[in-house]
Amino acid sequence: MSLENIQVLGSNLSNVLNAFGSFQLLASRIMVEEGLGAESVDGILQFERDRWYPLSRWLATFNRIGREYGEAMLGQVGLAVPKNSVFPPFVTDIDSALKSLDVAYHMNHAVNGTPMFSTTTGNMLEGIGHYGYFRVPGKKQIIAECDDLYPCPFDLHLLQTVAQRFESTATVIHDTTGPCRKRGGRSCKYIVKWA
Repeated sequence: MSLENIQVLGSNLSNVLNAFGSFQLLASRIMVEEGLGAESVDGILQFERDRWYPLSRWLATFNRIGREYGEAMLGQVGLAVPKNSVFPPFVTDIDSALKSLDVAYHMNHAVNGTPMFSTTTGNMLEGIGHYGYFRVPGKKQIIAECDDLYPCPFDLHLLQTVAQRFESTATVIHDTTGPCRKRGGRSCKYIVKWA
């Protein structure tokens, strides 16, 4: 499937604005230049939360943020995602929260305006990768293998914030002994542990 047919839900644009905090003008400039929304009178990005925006432009925004402001800022965007998210009622612990990431990821992306996960049928469309989940038996540990479209620092901090929302002692590390998308690998593995 071509990325040209895939979109991201507009509400996700606020995560970049939130990550930049007092410097939202910098984030707004990048997103306007990438064709995501329009500039308001005060220079802050205007966008429609319920509109679908081109994924290729959204990913170009991530590339520019990483290039112009570094990996730490990409991590800040990952931290912003769950802070503003409402979790469904079935998400009650770290396991259900991390399992739900893949569904949420697909719900926030669409093919020609049709969400990639249907809450009615439970069908999931392929083409953007996945947030994996494997609970290590007998341990307070989860392995998340991610082959999604977003950069490593974003995923690391997204997983960390979700995990810590349900287990305050949770830590997440990027498993550097295996493949990594930054080094040409197909996926990255993250180890989630808690006391």
